[in-house]
Amino acid sequence: MGGVGLQAAEARIAVAANFRDTALAIAQQLEATSVHRYEIISGSTGKLAAQIINGAPFDVLMAADIQRPRELKRRGLIVAESLQVYAIGELGLWWPHASGAVTADNLIHLEPGEVGIANPAFAPYGAAAWRVMEDAQMHTEWLSRVIRVDNVNLVTGLLVTGQVKAGFVARSSITAGMRAGSLKVEPEDILWFSDRASVEQALVIISRARDNEAAQFWVSQMQAPVIREVIRADGYRLPGRVQD
Repeated sequence: MGGVGLQAAEARIAVAANFRDTALAIAQQLEATSVHRYEIISGSTGKLAAQIINGAPFDVLMAADIQRPRELKRRGLIVAESLQVYAIGELGLWWPHASGAVTADNLIHLEPGEVGIANPAFAPYGAAAWRVMEDAQMHTEWLSRVIRVDNVNLVTGLLVTGQVKAGFVARSSITAGMRAGSLKVEPEDILWFSDRASVEQALVIISRARDNEAAQFWVSQMQAPVIREVIRADGYRLPGRVQD
């Protein structure tokens, strides 16, 4: 994969929570095949972007949307030509033991405190879930009382521990949990919104890392077949080489 001959460097990769495990696997792969070293820092996309605006020393942002990378570009905080979509995530409604069909419309039969989402203010998967519920014409008071957590991975945790009866999850979280053996999921318990609630995830190199070879190598390898296969296997759809 081409790491030989480069000067060893380190990069701090800020990663949306849903992509954390995938990023760790990619870091392991790239460290085994290059001279570079990577530190993975995960959190909700909104909070990571806010930290970058406030000067956090990150070198690459791997967001769970494309809007915040574009906002950083407008602010002049990134290497403009580095912006690219690296994965397309899928949102699902996981509702174990539903009494009827698993649909967003049927959530009205639950109390809002029995439904979990990622916080739409910070988490793109939460924003996508909010749009799905609005499309289902859930009334404003009901929506205001659903359980909100910091990121989409935590919604899976709420469901596993029985703190909510239904929740909007990422396919990547379910895929990782099933592979690790920590989740047992019946296919009929999840409705995937593959067409109307897919999540474009984009990355950018932060301006401070313009000359950081580790950051540049990380971004270039997102197009390598072996890395794209890691991303695909973790429950994402693969984009073409999309830039903005």
